[in-house]
Amino acid sequence: MGPRDGRGYHPVSTLMQTIALADPISVTAAWEYHLEMSMPQRDLASVSLSVSVEDNLVTKAYRWAKRRVPEIPAIHVRVIKRIPQGAGLGGGSADAAAILRWAHRLFPQGFNLRETSSLGMDVPFLIDGGSAKATGYGQELTPLDPLLGWHVIVASPPIALSTAQVYQAFDEINPSALPAASVEEVARDLSRGQLPFLFNALEPAAWRVEPSLQAFKAELTRETGKPWFLTGSGAAYFTLVRDPQEARAVKRRIWEQHLPLSRLEVAKFVGPTSPLGPQEFYRT
Repeated sequence: MGPRDGRGYHPVSTLMQTIALADPISVTAAWEYHLEMSMPQRDLASVSLSVSVEDNLVTKAYRWAKRRVPEIPAIHVRVIKRIPQGAGLGGGSADAAAILRWAHRLFPQGFNLRETSSLGMDVPFLIDGGSAKATGYGQELTPLDPLLGWHVIVASPPIALSTAQVYQAFDEINPSALPAASVEEVARDLSRGQLPFLFNALEPAAWRVEPSLQAFKAELTRETGKPWFLTGSGAAYFTLVRDPQEARAVKRRIWEQHLPLSRLEVAKFVGPTSPLGPQEFYRT
């Protein structure tokens, strides 16, 4: 990741990968647009979330599509948030991408799904998913051969980080970049079943915004013996293994240590989505 350029953005070079962790979304016909969000709980069916409807990426995606195709109908959108918010996992952008796929399925000639970076730089990637190298500001995508066979354990502390604050901290501390492998080298190692050297330039900035994250990572490393890496701008951490039984054992070990967690998930790498993504179902 580089410093801010003349446009005020940070150029990046990163590997993006979708995993089998998604927010179930239902879309039903309605008299007017409405968004409902809930979060599954361990002891309850779900708990409703208080959301700012107009500021939510789902609403922004719907409005974006409707400005281009006024015939898009009013809908009631229900989202069950399995992807933690403020975790750096792209859950909001993935939900927006799902709504855009729904609208494009109804009106395939109405708009170009590749012109959606104004909603978020990672939205274009999440339209299709799979494995890709992202450059520019994250919106310039080079598809890679699918990286399959990996299982990811995602541990989310009860912390939500502001991406804007993390980037501001990055600018303030201007961390020196560590020697890092290229995206192509990382993808090559993963395709061979080897865990490569992974580096997230935003990690020191995330620690500055929320110092407890450094201790959280240290606890995960100590209790599992695995290397852990920050997701995006944080606050979740992940590690990778090949064996699904080992992945479940690592998850169980973390639960047994009673670490501070909001979510703990095991998911596998997945390839590109079909036009109707696996996390969506539509009713009329």
